[in-house]
Amino acid sequence: MKWVYSIKNRLAIAGLLMVVFISVFVKNILDEENVSDLTISLATIYEDRLLPESYIYHLSDILNKKQRMLDDSQTALEFQNHASTTSDLNLKIDSILVVFEATHLTSEEAVALSSLTSNMQTIKNLEHIIIDGSIEDFEQAKGDTENYITAASEDLQTLSEIQLTVGKQVNDDSQRIMAGSSILTKFETALLIVLAIVINALIFGVVSSRSKIRQRANWN
Repeated sequence: MKWVYSIKNRLAIAGLLMVVFISVFVKNILDEENVSDLTISLATIYEDRLLPESYIYHLSDILNKKQRMLDDSQTALEFQNHASTTSDLNLKIDSILVVFEATHLTSEEAVALSSLTSNMQTIKNLEHIIIDGSIEDFEQAKGDTENYITAASEDLQTLSEIQLTVGKQVNDDSQRIMAGSSILTKFETALLIVLAIVINALIFGVVSSRSKIRQRANWN
């Protein structure tokens, strides 16, 4: 019967080792998926949230400069002196909007960005009319331009708020991924501890059993 008992112990240990192997294998697969998801989340935060926030900042700065030029101009002629600066700022606006539109946009972002693009285009059209000298009422054109600058600024504020909201969602997703990985690691550690205890008990049982058999043999 001793060999039967030995085989049972070996089968038990082999079974436990198989359970651990499968568990570790599955955990490694899940860890790879978690790392991949976490990498995507970090890339999303940088490419689709941090960069757009920098675009918003630069566009806001450009609008402020445009507003200051209007404030400094009491006549169309005075504004025409800013023609070169206005042209440079408009080129910057176009380049920023192009890269902004290339980012991943939520439906709400797409609406706000479309409104911003439209308002920016209207601002440029009004500036072009003033600079060309084809406007008779400068104050009216100036007031209209200021209104569209205000509207564009509100679009930028909306976009900035969206960055914060979506960025928080992405961060929460990253935290959940990390928490899930931590739970799997703790489970794996607990499983290894249980395995060590069981194997130790089985080995101790075998040694104890052999000791008893030897004692009985000596008594005989």
